[in-house]
Amino acid sequence: MMVGTNIFATALQRSRGMLDVAFRAGTLDRLYQSGAAKALMPRSFGQAHEVVLVNTAGGITGGDAYRYECSSDSSQMLVTTQTAERAYASSTTDIASMHIHLSARNGATLHWVPQETILFDKSRLARTIEIDLDTSSECLVLESLVFGRHAMGEILLNCHFTDRWRIRRDGHLVHAESLRLDNDVACLLGASAGVAGAQMAATCVYVGPNLERVQTRLEPMLSALQTRAALSVWQDRLVLRLLAYQAMAGKADLLRIIEAMRCQQVPRVWQS
Repeated sequence: MMVGTNIFATALQRSRGMLDVAFRAGTLDRLYQSGAAKALMPRSFGQAHEVVLVNTAGGITGGDAYRYECSSDSSQMLVTTQTAERAYASSTTDIASMHIHLSARNGATLHWVPQETILFDKSRLARTIEIDLDTSSECLVLESLVFGRHAMGEILLNCHFTDRWRIRRDGHLVHAESLRLDNDVACLLGASAGVAGAQMAATCVYVGPNLERVQTRLEPMLSALQTRAALSVWQDRLVLRLLAYQAMAGKADLLRIIEAMRCQQVPRVWQS
């Protein structure tokens, strides 16, 4: 006869992922991957070694933790993602974390151009991006956010998202920015000082010796884009920001921007 009930405290399963990939003198020097973070290296006809990140968990939710380390030394390296990253709704107050560290040395090129991150309603994610390079190397960093699943009629009302970028050149901070979405998210996104109701927002930063050349290629094309975009160049860096009222139009314009900045086709996974 049952005389009592045992109650067992159970914790929800969380995904973990760690990836460390490095190229030195044009060849693969290090590759470590664990958990749900995997790397594919498809055959590429461009000059850069292409690394495609895969989250085998299918997305991120509260309490998950991912870390990506990418290093380019006397090499050309491009890092992207197989598909859009999805920050799913969290059933707890736990916050998912994503830490990204990039480094470029000795005339290296490192381009971080993942596909968009989709913030689902009630998602909770904290992301940090740290970049270290020397004066002979260049980095191009692109991140884009889609606010809710618009094809499903979802409106992003409640989420927690923080984004912290730090770029250092020869140890000196050359670019820093932070973003926080919390509490009344719909009001923040609708404000003219926010994204003015846009479905997608993107930020692209370039630091490197080819700054004037990149600026010259970008400026003439901005007026022909479907989206609102503007760039600024000061203190040895270029910052481009984009707002799209339709996510598909935003992604199409980002394809054109990346091709213009790199003078090469975008990674094949972007075209699928």
